[in-house]
Amino acid sequence: MPDKATRADAPVRSDGQSVVRLSTIPSPAALRNVVLHQARSGARVVVDLSSLAALTNLEAAMLLDMVREGKDQGVEVRLAGLSADARQSFVGLDAEILEYQGGATARFSIVERTGQITLDSIEAGRRLLEMIGEIVYWSCVAPWRGKGVKWDRTNEQIVKIGLDGVPIIAFLSFLIGAVLALNAASQLRQFGAAIYIANLVGVSVTREMGPLLTAIIVAGRSGAAITAELGTMVVSEEIDALRTMALSPGRFLLLPRIVALLCAVPCLTVLANLAGIVGGYWIGVAVLGLGSRNYLQQTAQALLINDLVTGMVKSVVFALLIGLVSCYRGFYVRGGAEGVGVNTTASVVTSIVLCILADAVFTTIFFYLD
Repeated sequence: MPDKATRADAPVRSDGQSVVRLSTIPSPAALRNVVLHQARSGARVVVDLSSLAALTNLEAAMLLDMVREGKDQGVEVRLAGLSADARQSFVGLDAEILEYQGGATARFSIVERTGQITLDSIEAGRRLLEMIGEIVYWSCVAPWRGKGVKWDRTNEQIVKIGLDGVPIIAFLSFLIGAVLALNAASQLRQFGAAIYIANLVGVSVTREMGPLLTAIIVAGRSGAAITAELGTMVVSEEIDALRTMALSPGRFLLLPRIVALLCAVPCLTVLANLAGIVGGYWIGVAVLGLGSRNYLQQTAQALLINDLVTGMVKSVVFALLIGLVSCYRGFYVRGGAEGVGVNTTASVVTSIVLCILADAVFTTIFFYLD
C-alpha cells in the first residue's frame, strides 16, 4: 500500500488534458508511473505542485527529467502551482545530473549494447520519418489548403546559404581547378598531350569536384549553422513556445531551410564548375602556354550534356541530405549547450559522409548507364 505522503491524486480529465496533484515528490520510478503511465502521445499533463511549499534541488531535477522524458514520448508536461521558494530550486539546474550511472561501474554486455543501439536506431528512424512527413505535408499538402511556403523566411535562408557562400566556394573551386591542371600537366606533357588538360579539368570538375566540393563547404558552413540555430532554440524552449502558439516548427523552421538548400546548392555548384574551369584555363594558358582559343575549344568538345546533368542531379541529392541531417540533429538536441556542440559536430560529419557515399553510388550508376 503506497504511503499517503507520496501518493498522488488520480488524473482528472478536463478539456483533453490530465491534471496530477502531488502532495510530495515520490521516487523517480513512481513519479514516472503517476505522470506518464497513462498519457498518450500528443497529450498534455499538468502537474499541480501547489501543495508543496518548497523543493530540494534533487526533487527539482527529478521533475525536469520527467518533463524531458515526457517530451521524448510526445507528452507535454507542465508544472503548475509552484511557490516562490520552489521556483528558486530550478535556477541553474540541469536535469542531466540524474543521468550519472556510476561511471566505470555501469557495464553492459555486447548483447545489451547491441540491443540498445538497435532500439536507438529504430527511434532515430521513427523521428526522421516523422520529420520528413511533416516537411512533405507543409510542402505538398498544406499549400492546397491556403497555407503556403513561408517565402520570406526561405529567401532569408537562401541569402545566408547561397549569396554569403559565393566568395569561399568560388575561391576554393578556382584553386582546385588550378591544382588539377598542374597535376595533369606533369603527366600529359611527357606524351605531348598537354592540351588534354582541358578535357580532364572540364569533365572532372563538372562531374565530381564541383558538386562534391560545394556540398562539403555547405555542410561545414551552412549545415552546422542550421543545427546550432535549431539546437539553441530547442534548449531555450523557443520551439515549445511556437507549438504553444499553434505555430508549426515544420512550416516556419524546417521547410524554409530545406527549400533554401535545394535552391542554393545547385546554383553554387554551377558557380563552382565555372570557377574550377577558369582555374584550369588560367594554368593552361598563362603557365603552360596552350593558347586561349585552343583550350576553350578543347573544353567545349570534351563536355557533354550528360556531364552537366550528372553534376546537377548530385547537387540536388547532396542538398537534400545536408538539409535533413542538419535539421534532424538540431531538432533533437539533448543535454543543453554541450549537446548543441556535440550535435553540430555530428551534423557536419554525417552530412559529409552521406554525401561522399551518395557520390560513389551515383558515379557507379552513371558509369554503367554511359
